Amino acid sequence: MFQLSTFLVEMSDGEEHYLDDSLKLRGIFEHRKFTPEYIHMHIMIQFNNQIVVGNDIPSGLDLWNDYILGLEKFLNGENVEIPYGIDPYLMKLISINSNSLDFSIVGDWEPVKVFAEAILPKREFFEAILDGAAQFWNTLIDYKVFEEKEIKDTTAKEYPKLMIKEIEKLSGKVKTLFK
Repeated sequence: MFQLSTFLVEMSDGEEHYLDDSLKLRGIFEHRKFTPEYIHMHIMIQFNNQIVVGNDIPSGLDLWNDYILGLEKFLNGENVEIPYGIDPYLMKLISINSNSLDFSIVGDWEPVKVFAEAILPKREFFEAILDGAAQFWNTLIDYKVFEEKEIKDTTAKEYPKLMIKEIEKLSGKVKTLFK
């Protein structure tokens, strides 16, 4: 069983706040330096009460997008090695067999430092990622983050809703591929 937690990092003091802490979230979203295009976050992943991605992995920007992109590429038949966050880290998803994958987050420099590594069940991992991402984007919709903040012309106010549609599409693909 997977448990995912999203933490947002406050711009002013670098503290992390769990996504369910509504008073702190309102303060983060209303902070003058908060921009919805670049949300500084930390995602914790636990599987069977074991930490897969913990606090020792640096926080980053738009990490849910990284997970969704990685999952999408994997479902299109590719082993995945993509940037994780904005620092020189890589997220890898490598198929082991029809039911399992090797998930890792590593430094993109020599000697390679491994921040996270686990053999995970594909379907359950993908479903947990999609559920966590949907919760994140729905929270942004609930708080009207993209509607109430000034955002760049390149980012649509409908962006969270578009991400939910992408998540729904990927959820259907996961259900089809892993019956």
